[in-house]
Amino acid sequence: MWEFDDAVEVHSVNVDGVLTPDQFLWRGRLWRVRAVRSQWTETAAWWERGVIGTGRTYDSLARIDATTVAEVCSAARTPAATGVLDAEWGPERSVFRVEAGCGRFGQQEMFDLAHDPDSGRWQLERVTDR
Repeated sequence: MWEFDDAVEVHSVNVDGVLTPDQFLWRGRLWRVRAVRSQWTETAAWWERGVIGTGRTYDSLARIDATTVAEVCSAARTPAATGVLDAEWGPERSVFRVEAGCGRFGQQEMFDLAHDPDSGRWQLERVTDR
């Protein structure tokens, strides 16, 4: 498996009310989705941001109890569950594991494509050869 953080252009279709990738352009090649193997929703891990509200830094591996979070958030006057890991992404994103092929007889591979419904942005996260 290879990990990426590449923006991709995606043509999507509405399948049962869900915007689903149909084909995508990655590194100058057009990949056609043959099958959607799975789909899930990821939420932003606001507790791993390191800095919460007031600029006080916390070790992301340390346990932050509810009292500490409430104290810091009330000082910053922001709700505890706001904020995202990446300012360009919304608090939730859909990830699609798709099987796609390039060219008429090209080898098929598995891709994880992430979609942020707030910005409309798509990103290729992982590629797995079968």
